[in-house]
Amino acid sequence: MKVRFDQTAPYEVDEADVPFARPEGTELQARIYRPKGERDGQLAALVDVHGGAWSRGDRTTGAHHCRALAACGLVVASLDFRQGGEHKHPAANADVAAGVRFVRSRSGALGIDPTRIGLVGSSSGGQLVLLAAVKAGSDEHAGTPIVRPDGSLGATFGDDAVAFVVALYPVADPLARYRYAIGRQNDGSGFDATRLVNAHHGYFKDEAAMAEASVTRIVESGEARALPPAWVAQPELDDNVPPAITEALVRAWQQAGGEIERVHFPGARHGFIQQPGADSARAITLIRSFIGRRLAATSRAS
Repeated sequence: MKVRFDQTAPYEVDEADVPFARPEGTELQARIYRPKGERDGQLAALVDVHGGAWSRGDRTTGAHHCRALAACGLVVASLDFRQGGEHKHPAANADVAAGVRFVRSRSGALGIDPTRIGLVGSSSGGQLVLLAAVKAGSDEHAGTPIVRPDGSLGATFGDDAVAFVVALYPVADPLARYRYAIGRQNDGSGFDATRLVNAHHGYFKDEAAMAEASVTRIVESGEARALPPAWVAQPELDDNVPPAITEALVRAWQQAGGEIERVHFPGARHGFIQQPGADSARAITLIRSFIGRRLAATSRAS
């Protein structure tokens, strides 16, 4: 069976870790998920960015959905990146941009179409991928050198534009979420708002940096360099990212003329994509469908 994009996900998947970037002497790894078999032409690719309040998790966090997406004929690269505590905004976004550049630079070896690279991220990773998408080519996201096949360092800037973006319960406005978390401290509900407050302090220098990193603000203000087609998931019972934050992002994206699909997940909670279940299965099916429509649209355009 030759490998091509197929939403029924018929392919087995290989996994391998490779170094993709080396910022400030720190080697970052990517886990590459590839469908097994002979390719029927170039494949599309996804760069995956995990959640964890900018301070937890690694390239294996999204293994469940990364395997499921690779099984439909996509190459998926899930990234490690510099995190809060030791590093501040926009270090993670510089690493995400490097991840896109790395995948594009290896398009021949990976068998992918360099014009069909998308981003997928969840929670804080959703904020990172949305920010990378709307600020492609920006100076603040340059500076992380990619790793060449021989282990030497490559460019610290270049083409990091993407064809589409998928964001699951994204912290699209860090300042709004920070203020929400402060308001939930000691509210008697048992919700650990203090953990989120501390995570914001760990990754952002101050509230001004949180505002600077707000994708909603960037889109509303006309600062976005690009508005690629987007797909956004919002769980009904999300006490980590309240629906109002997602709704504001969707309104801003639409008012700016961008194409964005928002899907509600009744009864679902924050982080649902990480575990097998009805909600994650539905989300993966819908993401495959969204990607399939985007690939079909680019085929017609070309």
